[in-house]
Amino acid sequence: MTVYLGNAGNVELTRDSEDIITGTIRAVDVSATKDMFSFDFSFGAFINGDFVEFSSASTLSFISGWAYPKGNWFVNVDQLGGLRLYNTYSDALAGTANNRVPLDVPGADIAISCKILNSVPRLLANIIRFELSTDREAVDTSSLGDEFRNQYSTLITGSGSIDCVFDYTTAGQSEIAVYLHNLLLRQQFGSDFKANLYILTEGQAKGVNVGNHSVWYEISGVMTNAAIQCTAGDIIESRFTFVTTGEIKLRVQTVTLNDLVLNSAGDRMILSTADADILKLGEDL
Repeated sequence: MTVYLGNAGNVELTRDSEDIITGTIRAVDVSATKDMFSFDFSFGAFINGDFVEFSSASTLSFISGWAYPKGNWFVNVDQLGGLRLYNTYSDALAGTANNRVPLDVPGADIAISCKILNSVPRLLANIIRFELSTDREAVDTSSLGDEFRNQYSTLITGSGSIDCVFDYTTAGQSEIAVYLHNLLLRQQFGSDFKANLYILTEGQAKGVNVGNHSVWYEISGVMTNAAIQCTAGDIIESRFTFVTTGEIKLRVQTVTLNDLVLNSAGDRMILSTADADILKLGEDL
């Protein structure tokens, strides 16, 4: 029997929200010298590093040189609720002065809508442990006269927790604990997220995972609790609990991504491995 250690696990988070907030940008809301703007949104609606789609019925004229009604940028939020736009995630987290998207003072009020887009999955830094529990409800279908109870399986639910070391500073391309703390407090966009919970991770190829396999759960969830533990002389830890929404998928990958080659053949896509095994995807293009 093979015994697996938790050292190979990690968590990938994807920022996500189905909600849209609207507002109006006026000339007094934009500072072209500081490349900063604001509008009537609740404090905490945006979190540093959010990839936001801004759209308007007219052009987004407060963006310097932008002649389109829609655009996507990463945002940085200061303590007074001012927004600055960036083209990269790392710049938005750091709030650098050099790489801000330049702004212009608009000549008229601009009604805008904002939506947080699905960004790329990013590893959650400094994880200690995670837990996922899946449950299936059962309905009693027993009838009068039955000697044994009958049950029928129905809906599947999931819940879990993530423990990590607290951090609030930039961690390169990783997510950090302070993001999840802010996620729970966010009102207008909600606390939705997507995650890949890895039990084994491709790329280690050593020990019991010498085959370089990956095993993980894909979930969509809602953050329901965020707790922080601060003890004298000990590491500050954060604990987050969540419930799942929608489908829960358990994935097992025994062929590494480096071994897969995607080719086009007629009206089908053929996924072929290095050892000539071929998996044909059933959908016509």
